[in-house]
This record gives sequence, structure tokens and C-alpha cells, in this order.
Amino acid sequence: LAAWDSKDNKWFALQPDLTIHHDEWMHWTGGSMTWNNMCADCHSTNLRKNFDTVTDTYHTTYSIINVSCEACHGPSSEHIAFYENREEYEGQKPPELYMGKVVAPKEIVQKCARCHSRRSQLTDYFDYEGHFLDHYNPSLIVDPVYQLDGQINDEDYVYGSFVQSKMYRNGVSCKDCHDMHSLKLKKEGNNLCLSCHEPKYNEYEHHFHKANTEASLCINCHMPGKYYMGNDFRRDHSFRVPRPDQTVIYNTPNACNGCHTDKSAQWVSNFINEKYGDKRPEHFSDNLLAGYHGNTDAFYKVFSQYNYPEIIRATALEAYTNTQLSSEQINVMLRFVNDSSALVRSQTILALDKLNQYDFSENIKPLLTDSIRWVRINAARYLSMRNISIDENQSFKKAHHEYLDMLKVNADFASGQHQIALFEQAKGNTDAAINAYKKAIKIDNYYNMSRLNLALLEYTRGNSNEAEKLYSKVIEQEPDYSYPYFMLGLLYNEKGNTDESLKYLELATQKQPVIERAFYNYALKLQEKELFEKSIIVTNKILETNHLNEEFLYVRLIGELNTNKKNDALITCKKLLEINPQNTNYKLIQAKLQ
Repeated sequence: LAAWDSKDNKWFALQPDLTIHHDEWMHWTGGSMTWNNMCADCHSTNLRKNFDTVTDTYHTTYSIINVSCEACHGPSSEHIAFYENREEYEGQKPPELYMGKVVAPKEIVQKCARCHSRRSQLTDYFDYEGHFLDHYNPSLIVDPVYQLDGQINDEDYVYGSFVQSKMYRNGVSCKDCHDMHSLKLKKEGNNLCLSCHEPKYNEYEHHFHKANTEASLCINCHMPGKYYMGNDFRRDHSFRVPRPDQTVIYNTPNACNGCHTDKSAQWVSNFINEKYGDKRPEHFSDNLLAGYHGNTDAFYKVFSQYNYPEIIRATALEAYTNTQLSSEQINVMLRFVNDSSALVRSQTILALDKLNQYDFSENIKPLLTDSIRWVRINAARYLSMRNISIDENQSFKKAHHEYLDMLKVNADFASGQHQIALFEQAKGNTDAAINAYKKAIKIDNYYNMSRLNLALLEYTRGNSNEAEKLYSKVIEQEPDYSYPYFMLGLLYNEKGNTDESLKYLELATQKQPVIERAFYNYALKLQEKELFEKSIIVTNKILETNHLNEEFLYVRLIGELNTNKKNDALITCKKLLEINPQNTNYKLIQAKLQ
């Protein structure tokens, strides 16, 4: 896809590093280039998308085609008309104008975030009222939008970065650096930063680079950037201190190596340690990265720290529930439904929704009357997916209506159709769910989340051949993704095709992400074929990271018993008895081995 560069007067490629096929959502004929849902909400004034879910057509309206004064300040024409014709509006309040001279810093950021954020819509149009989360749901700090430590990766449009920063926490807003009308910086170079920061930060003793060079600019160390859409250079607004020490451990990017490409991260880390010492001030990224690399407790440290950015706390909650949690950990997490942060409250509901074996309805019902729409929507969704009756609950009716409105607003996205399908599936409307999953795939042929759910639905309806085709299509498009291999392995097992089942279960254990049940099922199938030695190897792989899993230990024990590895079997049996000391079968096996 090409675009015209109005500064350099030349054509350029928008995605020069991508090969985009005609059936992809990113193709110029696909949904990503639809003005009505991808551009207009931020680039026009008073937009009403008006998507017709029946005909799949738009009836979009707007007051002004581009971003005008009224896009930020509200309908000033109505305000003027009121004062010019007071007699016609007798007894009425004047239409309100917004974003005046005196606006609280956080409110400014919220209003700018409407367009300067990676987010999805909750309402059909923006009415200037309420909180940012009454109209939009911002992306959390997750891959691929962000690096695992919170630095930018994909297009984040500033908000998600800025609210991570100390500047935001200390009352800095967009207007402190940017002229709100010309959009230009208020001062050039380091003079802008020195408007607030002490002069010592502009000295060699701080940055260790030659003065008045690109290397001595504050932004090149604390706001590294990337090119997006071919020629648009955008800077990271989280204003963070470079951390080459994290690069050494976790391979995250750092600003120093962005310039010093001929040096290793260890070299840069040693340089920083030499100049500043080897102790770094506490930063949420230390715990966030530790959590992503196996330390589950580190996630808890993040979302339980009230002085950490809300968006980071919500992100840690999301990651926390992707791990194995004990009942005690779940009970601790449950208290965050009453957190002071609306984003954390919302994410707590979404996190609890993943724990299907529990019912938290009574804990979530009070949130149906939350002051923030995004919280109410998630509460309504949680209860709706569990078929809680709304007939006599007016609060539920109102929140449920907001939830359905959100589904309708996003029905022109594959993700929106996927959410509709989940809703219909929960209600037992299988045909409607299948139709929505198919619509999602039609919108985006690579939206495999819907393809996988559709495959499972088709299988449960007895259409195993159709399910097989759908899983195979996912493998064709995402050959390194473990889940479709695992599901095909199970499907072939149900069909009685042992060889194909073994083949795909083995492949599932070789792909990412790691699916523990794939190892378990694969080991069982190997034992069915009396391949006990290989089953031990398979179970040992998963026991490296989950060494107290009773099911895996028992499968290994069966393998060891059938290969006459008595000493190994005795060790395994003792571990099983440590986990489950009352198990009669384990006691009998131990007695025979001793």
C-alpha cells in the first residue's frame, strides 16, 4: 500500500516490511483501510459511524470532515445560537463548551486520549461527558503493542505510554510541552525539558555526551522512537531511564544500544554502573519482567502497589490470571473489584472471568452501578455469560443494555463479531454464534481466535470433518502456534486414528506457547502404544517447570514401572505420596518397590 509524502513530494510504502495478501484484513481492500471505522472517529468532528449490522453497510454522518475547533471544545455553534437568540431558549441552560483555559491536567490527558490512544469504542459517539473509560477501552501494556517492560513496540498513539510516566503521576499534561492549537513544541531542544528540570540535567556529568549534539538531547535517551507507517517517527512518551541491565537479562530494548549498535548491552550496562553505581531506583518494569519470566508473585507485587500506574497494575492483573493460581491467590485478587482505579476494577472482572470453575457473581453484582461505564459493561458481561436473570434487576438491565450497545458498535470488527459469538454461545444460540464466528473470519481471514472457536463448535455438533478443516487452516496460517496441533491430536484420537493423533500431539509439544495438557495427552498415547521410554522423556520435559504436578508424576511412574526402572519409580512414588499421602494406590506401589 502506497501513500503520498506531502513534505518530500514522493510516494512511499506504508508497510515496507510486510507482504500483505489480498485476503488479509491489512490489505487495502480489507477492513483496516475502511475510513468509517479506522479513521473517521479521530479525523472528523461529531462523527456518527452508524454501522448497519443487517446489511453490513455504513450510514456515517459528521458535522465537519476534519478536526475542527468543535472536535475538542464541543458544539460552539449551538452555544453562539443560544446567546444570540435568548428568547428562544428561555428556561434552558446554555450548551456547554469544553476544554477551556482552566482544565485539570488529568482531564486534559483523558480528553486528548480519545484520539491519542490505542483503544476500542464503547459508545457510538463521543458526547464530551464523563470519564475516558465511559467511551473507550484502552489497550493494556501487552505484546505486540508494547514491549514486555512497557516501552512502545507497535503504534500506541501516546496515551498508554504517557500514563506510565512519572510526569503524568506528578501532574504534567500534554499542554505543558505542546501548544494545544499549533501542536508544535513550546520550546526547542533541551530548553523544553529545562522549563521544569534543573540545569544539572543538561550537563556532561549527567548525560556523558558532547554538548549541543544529538547525543546530548534529553529526548534521545528518555524518549527513543520508531518509524511507523513508513515515514512517521514517533517517540515513546513513558519518559523512562534507559535500563541496559534489563536488556542483559531479558533482551528488552534500551536507548543506549539504539545508538551504540556496535556495543553489547553488557558493555553499556557496565558503563552505566561505572558512572551511576550498580543500584537502580525501583521501577515497575523490574517486577513486570520478572513476572513474565516465571515469577508469578512479581505480578502480584505490581498490581498490589497503589503507587504504580493504573494501566500497569491492570496489565499485571491480566498476566497474573494467565498462570496457575491457588484458592488463596484468587481470594486475594478478588478484593481488587473494589479498587480505587476503574481500570483495575474492570480488569479484575475480566481476570475473574477466566476462572470458569468459580462463580463470582455476588462479588460482581455491585459493580453494575459503578460510576464508570467500562466497569458496568464488564460486570454485565460477566453475569450475562453465566445466564444470570436480568428481569427484576433494573441496574442489570441498564448495564446489560450498555453491554449490547458496545457489541453493536464494534460489530464491524472481527473482534466485535467474536464477542457477539461468545455472547450468543453463552445463551445457547449456537446457530447465531456460528454465524458471528463466520462473520469475524469474513472480516479478517486471519482472525484465528474465531476459527478455533468455530472448529470446536462444529465438532460438538458432530461436524468433525469441518472442524478438521478449520484447525488445518489455522496451522497453515500460523504453523508455529501449538493450540491447533493439540486440538487436531485430540480430534484424531476421538476418531480412533492413533497415528495421526500421535503425530499432532507430538507437534503440539514442539510449538509455542507450551500447553501442559498436550504433553500429558501425548505421554498417555505413547503408553497406549507401549512406548514407555519415550513417555518418560515427554513427562520429564514438563516436570522441569511443574515438578509437583500429580498427574504428570503418575504418568511418569507408569512409564518407569513398565521399563523396570525400580529406583526411579520409587523416587517418583515418594514424591506422589508427599503430594497425596493418603493415596492407597501409591502406598501399595511403594510397598512393592521397597
